[in-house]
Amino acid sequence: MLTTELDQLVSHLRRLERSVVSLLRPGLTDPRTLSLSWVEELPETVIEWFRWCNGVEERPGQLQDDVNVIPGYNPLSIEEAGRLVPSYAGDPVLGEHFLPLLTTAGGDIYAAAWNPGEDGVRVAGVLVGEPTELEFSSIHQMVSLFNACYESGAFFVDRDGRLALDPGKYDETYAEVVVGE
Repeated sequence: MLTTELDQLVSHLRRLERSVVSLLRPGLTDPRTLSLSWVEELPETVIEWFRWCNGVEERPGQLQDDVNVIPGYNPLSIEEAGRLVPSYAGDPVLGEHFLPLLTTAGGDIYAAAWNPGEDGVRVAGVLVGEPTELEFSSIHQMVSLFNACYESGAFFVDRDGRLALDPGKYDETYAEVVVGE
């Protein structure tokens, strides 16, 4: 269940004493009640994501690392995600129905992508200047990988106190969680 995986992600962040835990905005009871025309079409798993968290609070002097839930990436509010959609429109991998979930300071995103009337929401990774790739078969799979990365040490706190990534361990963990599924 996605909610269980998201709770586990927060537990990892809490264990590592990451400041983002206190900056996570409360999730929305029902994003479909927002006065945004496009939210009525959201798949249930995308709604579940925004029920968990609606972005992060901004504070003076805050660094990107202060808001990261994984190295380099922070969760977006549903409003922020909606404002980003036009910047990525026309991407053939994302298709016409997508919504960014996580972003970096440089504009990279993880975005939920779906086809109305079909089951399933995939997650694409969009790196600025690189081809978009479908990386996960579901939001659940993405968060499961993140949790496995914290458990394997692929995501860790470096000597400077920042969230960091061990690329070799990440690749191994990805192979076990995503490819091995």
